[in-house]
Formats: sequence, C-alpha cells, structure tokens
Amino acid sequence: MPDFKSKYGSYALITGAASGIGRAFAEDLAVRGIAPIIVDINSEDAKRVAEELKEKYQVDARVLALDLSKPEFMQAIEKFIQGLDIGLVIHCAAVSLVDEYLNLPLEKHRALVGVNVSASMELAYYFGSQFKARKRGGIILVSSASAMQGSALVQHYAASKAYILTLAEGLWYELRSHGVDVLGLMPGSTETPAIHVGDPDLSGAYVMPAADVAREALNALGKQPSLISGARNRRDFFLLTRLLSRKQAVEIVGDRLMKMYRRT
Repeated sequence: MPDFKSKYGSYALITGAASGIGRAFAEDLAVRGIAPIIVDINSEDAKRVAEELKEKYQVDARVLALDLSKPEFMQAIEKFIQGLDIGLVIHCAAVSLVDEYLNLPLEKHRALVGVNVSASMELAYYFGSQFKARKRGGIILVSSASAMQGSALVQHYAASKAYILTLAEGLWYELRSHGVDVLGLMPGSTETPAIHVGDPDLSGAYVMPAADVAREALNALGKQPSLISGARNRRDFFLLTRLLSRKQAVEIVGDRLMKMYRRT
C-alpha cells in the first residue's frame, strides 16, 4: 500500500464519488491511505460519504459540490485543490440517457457531452500537464464496455464512452515516458444507481459489484492502456468484437438492450 501512496500522492480527486463506482474508488483509495476529494453534483450524499470515510479510515476526505456540465467547472477545481498533493485523478461522473436518440431533447444530449466528453478532455488536459511536469501521477477515465460498438437506446452514452476510451489509450502512450500512468476503464453492468436508469430487466444479467470494478482498475493502473472489468466481461467482449463482424456485434447488443428495456 505505501508504494501506491508514494507514487500517486496524498490526495486523489474523484468525480462522481458520492455513489457507485466513484464511491468504490474513494473507499479503496482510503484503505490505501490516500485521502479522496469527492467531487459530485449531489452535495448531501457526497458529505455523507466523506464523513463515513473519515470515521472509518481516518483520512482527510474532502467534498467539492460541482456540476461538471458547466463550462467553468475547472476554475472551481483549481481553486479547491491549491496546496494539496494530488497525484491521481479519476473521472467517474457521467450522464446516462436511455431512449431512442431522437426521442430525447437536445438539451439532454448537450448535458451528456458536457459531463462525459468535455469534462474528460479538461480534466485530462489540466492534470496531465501537472503530472507530466512533476514526472509522476495517474489518470483513470471511466469509459464503458458499451464503447466497443454502437449500442441502441444508449447510443449517445456509448459514443461518449468511445471518446473517453480512445483519449485514455492515446494518453497512456504519450505520457508513460513522463512517469504518468493513464487507464481507460470499461466496466460492464455494475451495481450502481446508474444501472437502474430506465428500469431495465436485469434478470440473468452479469452485474459486478462496484468495489470489484474499482479494485481491478487500481491494480491495473500503470500496467496497460485500458481494461474491461471482470474476466467474464473480457471473455464475452472478446467473442463479440473479435469473432463476429461489426454488424453482427451491433445487432446482438441492440437486441439485448431492446429486450432489457422492454422495447420489443
């Protein structure tokens, strides 16, 4: 554990850390002796998580209530972190939309781009620059297994996650010679509040615990450019993307999602 802290610093900034995978990252890092900065739009839940981690692990967990869809969000982050030894940034926050693309108002699509795409770009640019200059640090950008192919009903979410994955993998190559580790994380179905958006039928689905996803990602950081969470998911997506045509993959995933969200 001390090696992890010496490499990545005393604090880690985690977006979307009031629940789900972000919450799991915050706790796993607290176990490793790293104080989480919990960035989330939900201030009450964020404060509750911070207090729980402070009491349980005696770490200096801090809260920054912030809407990442706002263009000026980085100004608030820069001000908040002044003087803190941050060597790890994890972008978990995301907007998830479930419906046919044209059924959703353009405002919701714009909000998705703000949180999923623009925030990834700005966080990676700011902290990538900081870490490169210091010759150490780590960045985890949370993508999704849906990034592997077009996915009906979550088509824009999947597209935004494909952006995140491609950005992370490119940065992994560019920054590794400067002592900076980057990982694009692709969770499959995970037990988080987001998985219940749209009231899906999850019977028979393989749903990973968020803690397992976070632990795998932290253990993989610095070893590879990207990771699909879970051995079963890695097997399934190998078969889907390597052995089938892209058309077949899109059709199979589309059929599954239409059934899951009761659209057939």
